[in-house]
Amino acid sequence: MNLYGKIITLTPATLEQRQMIYEWCFHCETSKFHSGADFPNTEIPSYEDFCEDYVDYFFTDTEPNKGRGFIILHGNNPVGFISYSSYHLKPHKSELDIWMNSLNNCGKGFGTDAIITLGNYLNKELGIEELIMRPSIKNINAIKSYKKSGFEEINIPPTVYLLDEYVSLYGDGDYGVDETVLLIKRF
Repeated sequence: MNLYGKIITLTPATLEQRQMIYEWCFHCETSKFHSGADFPNTEIPSYEDFCEDYVDYFFTDTEPNKGRGFIILHGNNPVGFISYSSYHLKPHKSELDIWMNSLNNCGKGFGTDAIITLGNYLNKELGIEELIMRPSIKNINAIKSYKKSGFEEINIPPTVYLLDEYVSLYGDGDYGVDETVLLIKRF
């Protein structure tokens, strides 16, 4: 099932695309915005580690209440990836993650449209009332895009959204407490 935005289409990602999606995230020109030399406290995961985070159900539709990934298309061209995950959060909440596959696809509204499109779907179809995004404080352009998508920066501990068993694993965010921004969108 495809989801249609104003300028993009979200099409379900498949297991066969997982390696390519990993490459887009950690081994392309946009990786510098969230990993690599500018993020000495954040190690670039191996493909095997990526697969432990992005388990099969992100690519198979087998557990939509836990999470799912989508290829972002502009026309017929893949421009990025977006996913949601809810397995670690309290009810009616979901966390989004997104990345573009090249610098050429940044700043064109693809990400903003993808976030709005997926968020509206999650709200209507899965009853999600709050979306969470937790980028690096250094990723200024991403934060601007997320705010255009209706997110607000808030200063509360992210642990209020996490299930107790995930607080120690995810409570500090990917970049540490002082380097991670908490953004929320409420429906």
